[in-house]
Amino acid sequence: MAEATDRRERLLWTVAIFAFVTTDAVGFQLRGALLPSIEESFQVSQALLGLVATAGTLGFVASVLVVGLVAGRIDIYRALVGSAAVVAVGAVLTGIAPVFLVFLAALFLRGVATGPFRALDRAVLSHLYPDGRARIFNRYALVWAAGAAAGPLVVTAALAAGNWRFAYGVVAVGFAVSTALLVRLDLPDSVATERELTLDDLRAVLRKPAVAGMTGVLVFNGGIEGTLFTWLPYFAARQLPAAEANLVLSTFLAAYVPGRLAYSYLADRTGRTLDIVLVTLTLTMPALIATIYLASGRWLFVAVFALGLVISATFPTLSAFGMNAAPEYSGPVNAISTSAGYVGIALVPPVVGLLAERVGLRGALGILPALLVAMLVVAVLTRVSQARRGAPT
Repeated sequence: MAEATDRRERLLWTVAIFAFVTTDAVGFQLRGALLPSIEESFQVSQALLGLVATAGTLGFVASVLVVGLVAGRIDIYRALVGSAAVVAVGAVLTGIAPVFLVFLAALFLRGVATGPFRALDRAVLSHLYPDGRARIFNRYALVWAAGAAAGPLVVTAALAAGNWRFAYGVVAVGFAVSTALLVRLDLPDSVATERELTLDDLRAVLRKPAVAGMTGVLVFNGGIEGTLFTWLPYFAARQLPAAEANLVLSTFLAAYVPGRLAYSYLADRTGRTLDIVLVTLTLTMPALIATIYLASGRWLFVAVFALGLVISATFPTLSAFGMNAAPEYSGPVNAISTSAGYVGIALVPPVVGLLAERVGLRGALGILPALLVAMLVVAVLTRVSQARRGAPT
C-alpha cells in the first residue's frame, strides 16, 4: 500500500513539474517568434532586439545559481510554489508593458522568479528517479521541447487574434495552473536527502572532470541554441512569409521531441551518456552549415529539423552525465548545468545582433560553427580524462 502511495506521489510531482516546464518553454520561445512584432511595436534596432534574450536570462542565471547552491538549506517546497506564483504575475506584466524598457524589465523579473523553480525541479526528479536520471532528464527535456515547439504557434494564434500580447496571457494562465497543482502536494521524503554544500564541497564538485567538462560544453551549447531560438524566425522571415517563418522555429523545436525520446532510450540502455553526445555533436556540424548557408525556402524546414534532431541530445544527456558524478549534490550540479546553458543564451544572441548590423544576419550566424568546434574539443578532452581514470563515459 505504501509503495502504491509513493508511486502516486512520484507521478503527481512529475506531472506538476512537467506542467511548469512546458509552460516555461512556451514562454521562452515566444521571444524569438515575437521579434518582428516587438521591433514594429517599440521601434527598436536589431542590436536592441538582441537584448530580449539577455534581459530574460541574466536574472534567471543569478537566481538559479544562488538557489541551487543552497538547495540543502532552504524550504524546497515553498521555493517551488512561490516561484511558480511570481512567474505567473511576471508573465502578465510582460504582456502589458507599454514601452521597450518596461518590457525588458518585466522579462528580467520573470527570469529572476523562474530561477528557483528551475534550480530545484530536476534535483527533485533526481531523488524521485535515482536509478534513471538520464531517462527522466531526457523526458523532462522532451516535454520542454513540446512546449517550446508550441511557443511560435501560440504567437501565430495571438497575431491572428489581433495582438501579440495575447500570447503572454496564455502563458500566465499556464503558470497559474502549475501553481494550483503544486499547492496540493507534499514534498517527497526522499528530497530531504539533499546535502548542504560548503565552499570546500563546491570546489570539489567543480574539480570533477565530468562536472567541469559538462559546464564547458553547455556554455557553448547554450550560445548556439539561444541564438537559434532568438534569431531563427527573424532569419527565416527574410525568405519566407511571417507565418511560415514562425513555423521554421516550431519545426526546429518539434525535432527535439523524437530526438530526446530516442536519446532517453539510448542513455537508459547503454549508460554511455558522453559518447552519445560526442556522436550527436559531430552530426550537428553538417546540419548547422546547411541551415545557415545552404538551405533556402522549403529546404530550410528540412535543414532545421535535422539540426534539432541531433543538437537536442546535448543538454539533458550531458546534465545527467554531470549529475551522476555527484548525485549527493544534485541541486548544485543542476544549478551549474542550467546556469551554464543560460550563460551562453544570455551572451551570444546580443553579440549576433551587433554583428548583424555590420555584416548581415547570415554573416553573424557564422560564429555558431566556431562554437560547435569548441564544444567538440571540450567534449573530447572530457572523454579522454574519463577514460584515463576508468570513469563512466
